[in-house]
Amino acid sequence: MAMMRTFLQKKLWRDKAAEQLEAHGSHLEYRTLTDAEYDRELRNKLSEEAAEVCTAKNSAELIAELADVLEVIDALCAAHALDRAALEAVQQKKRESRGGFYKRVYVERAHHPVGGFGEAYCLADPEKYPEVIE
Repeated sequence: MAMMRTFLQKKLWRDKAAEQLEAHGSHLEYRTLTDAEYDRELRNKLSEEAAEVCTAKNSAELIAELADVLEVIDALCAAHALDRAALEAVQQKKRESRGGFYKRVYVERAHHPVGGFGEAYCLADPEKYPEVIE
């Protein structure tokens, strides 16, 4: 028997990846996730794939990582019985009402009136929008 080395994984894999590695002599310890675990791991996988988009070095890597993101989005839609067309309709509605990201608007700071919507929005998530005391 060939010597083996063991590596901790603890993550969701693509369906055929396990079969392909086992066909090449690997032995995998895996199980089928519950619905709640699957949802959690898909969300973790989305973060992982998004991070890989951020580190893509060229167009070929970028398109491969974006394809992985879309695969996870499709799996999340299926897991929650969400229609991809309905998702795209919401995307289009948001684009029409709030715009996209094509004008490259990058806000450094936002000054909101006390008691206004902007202040309430930022105060609701202080980790994301820390207040600047000047």
